[in-house]
Amino acid sequence: MKLFAALSLTLSLASAGAVLEPRHCAGNNCNRAVTGTRPGLLPLTVRSSHCASFLKTTVIPAASTKTITVDPEDLPHTTTLPLPATGAVTVTPTAIPDYAANCANAAEYVSACSCFGLTGTVTTAPRATVTVTVAVDYCEDI
Repeated sequence: MKLFAALSLTLSLASAGAVLEPRHCAGNNCNRAVTGTRPGLLPLTVRSSHCASFLKTTVIPAASTKTITVDPEDLPHTTTLPLPATGAVTVTPTAIPDYAANCANAAEYVSACSCFGLTGTVTTAPRATVTVTVAVDYCEDI
């Protein structure tokens, strides 16, 4: 009977520990600011969504170029626009929210965000198409 009581107590403590925050998620002011529950903090859902946004990397692929050749008489006027950069761009958030000012750097903020069980995500934006219209006077070649 004593063995049963000891096992029951051990299992109760173990299951209670599973409900508590993991040890790495407690004990510093950054973690408390991001995942804390004290009155006066922004709601957990808001702080969690900030973390999810911070952990999201967006890849913007290089634009493809489409060239259209037309007769200059078909163009009402000509406008020259600079072409956008042709290389792919990766956008990673770096601004830590004001309420997490106790986080010394982005790595500490990410660590606190991991306490929500969040991990980084990567999304790819749609590829842009740049259309270039080239006027060619076919009569000049005659």
